[in-house]
Amino acid sequence: KHSIPFTEPDSDTENWFARAKDLEWGPERGARCTMCFEMRFERTALFAHENGFSVITSCLGISRWKNMDQINASGVRAASHYPGLIYWTFNWRKRGGAQRMIEISKEEGFYMQEYCGCIYSLRDSNKWRALNGRPKIQRGIKFYASEA
Repeated sequence: KHSIPFTEPDSDTENWFARAKDLEWGPERGARCTMCFEMRFERTALFAHENGFSVITSCLGISRWKNMDQINASGVRAASHYPGLIYWTFNWRKRGGAQRMIEISKEEGFYMQEYCGCIYSLRDSNKWRALNGRPKIQRGIKFYASEA
């Protein structure tokens, strides 16, 4: 829409599952999440380094379900491996940022992912929903526009 180039790297599923071994039953915001953030930021930092970018950041911190300090620490660690690369620790939640994210998401009809994104989070979210009489998450069908 805005002619901004977008790069989506291979998710490297085999590597992710190898790193997640023995973390399958950990809590949300625990060691598995740190591992996942670090794996993603390592790839982001490498891409930035190889392509001449000096700053990386993430929109993950806008979610109230995420630990911003955990995310930022992972980003800072990844960036520290490359001279001249920094991780921008901007707090996207302040000054109405989270509400603005919801407004834009509704305007654009973005997908509304109801779990963190990993298979273990989906499992645990659906287990909680079942215990609380709520329907299971059905991936790929809920969009913010339908919430307007």
